[in-house]
Amino acid sequence: MKILVLATDIFTRGGIARYTATLALSLGGVVGAENVDVLCFFDWGGDREQARGFRVTGTVSPGPRASVWSRLRFLIEVGRAGMRGYDLVIANHIALAPVAAMVKLFLGTPYWVACHCVEVWWGASRWRQAALRHADMILPVSLYTASVVQKMNGIQSSRVKVLYNAIPNTFVDLVTAPEGGSAAKVKCGGKVLLSVCNLDPGNEFKGVDTVIRALPEVLKVLPDVRYVVVGEGAIRKNLEKFATEMGVAQKVTFVGEVTDAALAELYRGCDVFVLPSRGKGQRGVAGGEGFGRVYVEAALASKPVVGSRSGGAAEAVLPGRTGLLVDPDSSSEVAEAVLTILRDSQLAARMGSEGRRWALGAFSEKTLSSELRELLRPYGPSKERVVRFTPHPGGQI
Repeated sequence: MKILVLATDIFTRGGIARYTATLALSLGGVVGAENVDVLCFFDWGGDREQARGFRVTGTVSPGPRASVWSRLRFLIEVGRAGMRGYDLVIANHIALAPVAAMVKLFLGTPYWVACHCVEVWWGASRWRQAALRHADMILPVSLYTASVVQKMNGIQSSRVKVLYNAIPNTFVDLVTAPEGGSAAKVKCGGKVLLSVCNLDPGNEFKGVDTVIRALPEVLKVLPDVRYVVVGEGAIRKNLEKFATEMGVAQKVTFVGEVTDAALAELYRGCDVFVLPSRGKGQRGVAGGEGFGRVYVEAALASKPVVGSRSGGAAEAVLPGRTGLLVDPDSSSEVAEAVLTILRDSQLAARMGSEGRRWALGAFSEKTLSSELRELLRPYGPSKERVVRFTPHPGGQI
């Protein structure tokens, strides 16, 4: 069986790129690496280690914007690829769904479409909606995303299968290694709160500002706490200014983008991972996180998590078991949750331990491969029986 994955990008550390790389890797484990080809639109990022266990057949646009020429070139490359004969096409983004639909129209190749977050919240054009409605399978990253896709695009639930993010084994090995020393603690010597997120415009909903607003209340009780933020983007300056206005600038460290090894060390060295993402969205329909793989990465490091009740982020935490969920608009709730965990070492250890067990079982390459093997049964892969694992109590759509 041969599979073509149409990707926006695959070499960056962004959530969609990581999802796509792990998806392609797991597909390669099911049907063979030589049978999974990935065609990328953007040639972004330098992490070519992502391309393992599958083949990247090409990239089209080196620039940050999709020009008319780059779009035409991508269509040509897809056409050439389609003539090589594939049994399935997977579009990793709604924007690429119409391209996959064209392949089906002219060559009869079935296609799937992965759905994540903002590209769903912002609404789809008529072309994209038509492509979704004709897709053989739609793969949202969470129950929340699935419900929005159905509500906004009129999709039949029988063609929707939630396919949660998986964390690749290479990063699992990094984040589950023994805890680092002073570097992981950012040389602060006290308790560390950690957030990991994109700081480009449009990501204000991540809730870093809410954590900063909560810090004075936390520091009244535990003055040695430091807040570390991983991520880069234009809104970083506004957040740094806000930290100064709140009088906590000396307690907040923005470390920018880091390598996977450094990120894993930061996860291992923090005491609480906190990201109270807001879920209010476009036209009152949806918003916020589609899922939130960073919550799972923190859980793999055996760290308790303070997450949000809004959006798909709530599916990345087992409330009271792997962390606490809060109202993302309430800095007092964030402060209370953080203090509850920091002041109870046994609770923190228990949440961390259960979080790791849950994450290893529910969000591994092995689990994703099992899910994909089941989905691929009608298309010709192995007929062996696979035991299914539902990663979240909410079950399936």
